Amino acid sequence: MIETIKNLSNIFFFLVVASIAILSYLQARKTLFAPIRTETFKLQLKAFEDILAFFQNKSETDFLEIFDFDRIVSLNTLQMADSYVSQFFAEELTVDKDARKETYAPLIGAIVSKDYMEKYFEKVDTENPMCKSASAGKKITNPAIVLSNWQKYEHGMVGYTKEYQDQLKELTRISASPLLQKPLRELIGRFQALVHENLTQTGETISNCAKLMPEHFPVASDMKDFTPNWVWNGFNDKRKHFEPVAKEILDYINGYLKIENLMQ
Repeated sequence: MIETIKNLSNIFFFLVVASIAILSYLQARKTLFAPIRTETFKLQLKAFEDILAFFQNKSETDFLEIFDFDRIVSLNTLQMADSYVSQFFAEELTVDKDARKETYAPLIGAIVSKDYMEKYFEKVDTENPMCKSASAGKKITNPAIVLSNWQKYEHGMVGYTKEYQDQLKELTRISASPLLQKPLRELIGRFQALVHENLTQTGETISNCAKLMPEHFPVASDMKDFTPNWVWNGFNDKRKHFEPVAKEILDYINGYLKIENLMQ
């Protein structure tokens, strides 16, 4: 009986010691890793702060402005108008090429559609005389042919500005943090995709509006009143909206941090 009690006492003792050791380890681990968790959370908050600074209190107009879409649409529309003048009114109107270089200077790069590249960026074998068109260098003057060719106009190379590029780089920077959760990175990626889609939509809108140029500007004098505003309206009707995805991003951060609960 005494031996049994002794054994039970030993078992109880070791269980107590083991429990104390485990609890001590857990407490020590909390103490050891607490500073690391704190610093990690601080870095995460900084990443969230950058995201909030980019998306918070921004309207559709604000997003269009920071990505410079107004100027992008205007300059690309002007390029189309210059092409229209050269096709229909070359003898009546002259485009100042030197002035245009300065006008188009803000366009530092461009995206090119696959179809446009396949049509106009094909490698030509200049050594093979069979590759040379019989009409090369000849100006087509037949009005019907000129009009028919113009109806095929495609603004497949869409120029963008430094402001557009810089804002995309900023989005890439803030989404690259390893401290961001995967769903949040995916939401920012969706927003970036919208920006690219709207740049592509710029080209599609201008291509569609180009087909209406002979109707709206049938004579050379009409071009004196040319404005890109009607093209901008067409773009605005077709473009993707930024605010819904921006709201999803902000809602995710608010939900993750439970800001409303913290403020109570």
